[in-house]
Amino acid sequence: MLVACRLAEKAYSLGHQIFIQVEDAQQQGQLDQLLWEFKSSSFVPHATSSSMATPVEIGLSAAAAHQDVFINLSSKQCDRYNQFNRINEIVRPDEESLAAGRQNYRFYLTQGFKPETHKI
Repeated sequence: MLVACRLAEKAYSLGHQIFIQVEDAQQQGQLDQLLWEFKSSSFVPHATSSSMATPVEIGLSAAAAHQDVFINLSSKQCDRYNQFNRINEIVRPDEESLAAGRQNYRFYLTQGFKPETHKI
């Protein structure tokens, strides 16, 4: 989740709209809290509800309002992949996350995208 916070902070500082997809309500609450406190020198305006207009939204599925940067912390691929300019899949080193990441990678390939991978 810290990587997602850093990506969101960077994208926000560059003027992007960001949607962060989470696995469940518990992870949504954890990320909401972490975005407030992960770095004392920065502020990342965010919300967990699409009814609030903020540069960063955290939710279970992509909102129509955010059409710029997608950050995925869940095992599901981006349902609205064609509405985003950039899709970031965060894959942890555990076997379950790796399997979901591989599946999502193959999905994007079948949609005509050539995903880039970065080890962090």
